[in-house]
Amino acid sequence: MTTWQKMLHLGDPAFTATVLAREARRRGYDWKVMQWARTPLHTNPLVTKAHRAARGLAWEAHFAANRARYPLIHLHSALALPHVKWALGSYALHLHGTDIRTQQYKPEYRARILDALDGAAVVYYSTPDIREHTLPLRPDARLAPVPVAGSTTPLGALPSELAGRDYVFFTSRWEEVKGGEHQIDTLRALRSLLPKSVAIVGMDWGPNAERARDAGAVLISKRPYPDYLAVIAGAKAAIGQNSGVMGASELDALDLNTPLVAPLNPAWYDGSSPSLVSPPVLGGDLAVDDAEGLALQVLRALEAPAPSTHDWIQCHHSPAATLDVVLAGYAEAFGNPKNQ
Repeated sequence: MTTWQKMLHLGDPAFTATVLAREARRRGYDWKVMQWARTPLHTNPLVTKAHRAARGLAWEAHFAANRARYPLIHLHSALALPHVKWALGSYALHLHGTDIRTQQYKPEYRARILDALDGAAVVYYSTPDIREHTLPLRPDARLAPVPVAGSTTPLGALPSELAGRDYVFFTSRWEEVKGGEHQIDTLRALRSLLPKSVAIVGMDWGPNAERARDAGAVLISKRPYPDYLAVIAGAKAAIGQNSGVMGASELDALDLNTPLVAPLNPAWYDGSSPSLVSPPVLGGDLAVDDAEGLALQVLRALEAPAPSTHDWIQCHHSPAATLDVVLAGYAEAFGNPKNQ
């Protein structure tokens, strides 16, 4: 039996831990995913504080019970180290974005994140844009491409306002980290070019959501993953984030063979890993601020037969493909008795 037969995953950004654990269990491993404790806000801050303390104690008790069963931990946030450090032995660290891209440069978080990186037996990062923030600190860190399960998840229901309509879909929330002003510019350019019969749809999510609505987007509420996939699958085209990188939503579109228009930063998609070689997107060579060019690509996508992109995802971003990368890291980090 391998040392990683039992693995406890803490945190689940973009459902990465859930997808990996499901595939691992299919292969006969005993992996468990624990979410972080969440506390709803109350109007009385003292009530919120007391509720948070109680939830924290309950979570730690649950964690301690699971820690007794699972000798190894896969930690999905460098910021979480203080909450679990008392119970850590050997652990894997998985970086998903905000912790390493933004928070590590803030003095109040820097030491915590460096401690998490230094103590990890193996480090993974999920997207190429965070490579430049990770490798100077851990040159041995591995890209574990975001795994998606869109094509193997039964589709949910379309929202009633989209039933029977032709539409294109902005896959990301309206926020600076996703492209911010460039998202709004692309939306405006697209609305000026598309016939009124084609709706532009996005999520009612993010600080710029109202601006997107004012620019002509039909906004739908956040919804369960199967229902979100139904929106992607029903779109005539998907528009990725204006940040130069693909996240889980863009990859889900490719998995479902929905044409994806997304600008990609060539410094990140540089062929240094198999998943960074010629992703099958439209407009990948355009700049993130080329609103007119991206809008024209969407129009071309509506006029051309939908490309087949599912096979590329299965090769590079399927649960099985990403799990193979993770297990290769485990074998190196935990396969040697001195690391156990």
